[in-house]
Amino acid sequence: MQFEAELISFLQGSGEGWITFFKIVTLFASWLGFSIALAFIFFKDKKLSYLFFITFFVGLAVNIALKFIIARPRPFDSYDNILNLGNEKGYSMPSSHALCAGMISVFVCVTTFKATKGKFTRAISVVAMLLYYALIAVSRMMLGVHYLTDVITGGIVGALLALMAVLLYNIFIKKWRRQHGKDNEK
Repeated sequence: MQFEAELISFLQGSGEGWITFFKIVTLFASWLGFSIALAFIFFKDKKLSYLFFITFFVGLAVNIALKFIIARPRPFDSYDNILNLGNEKGYSMPSSHALCAGMISVFVCVTTFKATKGKFTRAISVVAMLLYYALIAVSRMMLGVHYLTDVITGGIVGALLALMAVLLYNIFIKKWRRQHGKDNEK
């Protein structure tokens, strides 16, 4: 944990301009990011948007449960030199912003992959979502509210929840189509 605390201290020492930038960035993994992603997915695939909506709230519940099970103090609670620039309370692991960013990233990529066959567009989608997740992860550390392992864990949990939801949805839809003789519908 010492390395993680040093990383946060380094990030917080990078200047007020960066702190302001990352305070804005972090909003894109909260209700603002959720709303933008939901609108994008809804206009491309309404059924997938319903799945995203449900998965998002399931993810929030899983995150709350994990925070209480793990009960890891926030960096600013453990180190006097780390500031709470995000005005957060409660436990640290996993990062709910990173969890949401992981879910949003997977759903945006799945939506893009379903909407287009273009390799370039698909590649841009993956790169953009990886960059988005990285910026969210750095923002949470910059604000002193999460360790590196918190944001990695949150991102993995969010991505896995999204992948499981999409996989289960696809299995259910295929089974339903077979049972109802609608194998050729998409």
